Amino acid sequence: MKISQRTLGRAGFTLIELLIVVTIIALLFALTVGGFTYAQRSAARSKTAATIKAVQSALERYNAEFGEYPEPANPGDTISIRDKTYTVAGATMLYQAMSGDGYDAIKIAVPPANAGAPQSDGNIDENEAKNIMLTDMPKEVWKMQDGRYYLIDGFGNPLQYIRGVAQNLTGAGGGSTTPTTINSHYDIWSYGEDEENTMATSLETNTGGTLKLASEKWIKNW
Repeated sequence: MKISQRTLGRAGFTLIELLIVVTIIALLFALTVGGFTYAQRSAARSKTAATIKAVQSALERYNAEFGEYPEPANPGDTISIRDKTYTVAGATMLYQAMSGDGYDAIKIAVPPANAGAPQSDGNIDENEAKNIMLTDMPKEVWKMQDGRYYLIDGFGNPLQYIRGVAQNLTGAGGGSTTPTTINSHYDIWSYGEDEENTMATSLETNTGGTLKLASEKWIKNW
């Protein structure tokens, strides 16, 4: 069958049209995904800010009830999420202090300290109900992983918390001290969109440089 020059020209034009349509679809898809990603991040930041605000109010209630702000029993505890390592001690402690579900993750100064203290099980019994500091705490602000229950930010990562306890630099006899937090009572924060400095502390953001710039992505109370 003989194909005319006109037929060949029309076939080539149709291919160009197809390429144009595919390009337009790809551009629209990229714009849609980009807008969706932005909306997701914006919603995550708003949820994180609201969670931190609610926890701050509950911490004041805890302080009024017990005369101090809570402190993690195991400050070096970490957890791996999506190949990233996070300190989870503060988030585990906050879950218990806010929900009343166990208290083995909350540091207790009175002997025998945390020996035999009840662990979290995801349920609040009659005795634990009296220790609830954050009422109507939604399921979306906490999760359980590797046997730990802990508070999370809007990105699904552990909230970060450090109690403001001054460290004695010259031994038990007294002397100068240095702060452990930016605020006098405690620092609470989320790393937000910063996925690199997931083990950085709040005080380290005061040193300037790269970490100070990175912390602009954090959601924090200072």
